[in-house]
Amino acid sequence: MEQDRDDPAADMEMTSKEAAAYLSGPVGYTLSSKFLRGLKYVDKGPVVEKRGSRLVYRKSALDAFLSENGTDPEAWMAGMWRDVADQLRGIAAATGDKGFEPLIELLDKRDPDDWNPDLAK
Repeated sequence: MEQDRDDPAADMEMTSKEAAAYLSGPVGYTLSSKFLRGLKYVDKGPVVEKRGSRLVYRKSALDAFLSENGTDPEAWMAGMWRDVADQLRGIAAATGDKGFEPLIELLDKRDPDDWNPDLAK
């Protein structure tokens, strides 16, 4: 989504609620601000700035996110469980704790087997 650099709206700031509404258009159904904030916390969402207790989204960052990740929220989340499982594998390897293995196996089953992060657009 190409932006006109002279367009004052190109870099307008939005609250989580406004950003969710903005993304809902291309997605085709309503996204909640809670879902959008959740993407931030699992490091799968658009770039966001924190100002005090508020999250601030820029229109240009939302457009870039859509351009890079497409309009399917399920694809945005793909790989999240695998990332968590990889982190647990690292902790288990560093500590020698085998107690994480059942959870790692469960998390590995959450993502589709054919999911490829390089093709997730």
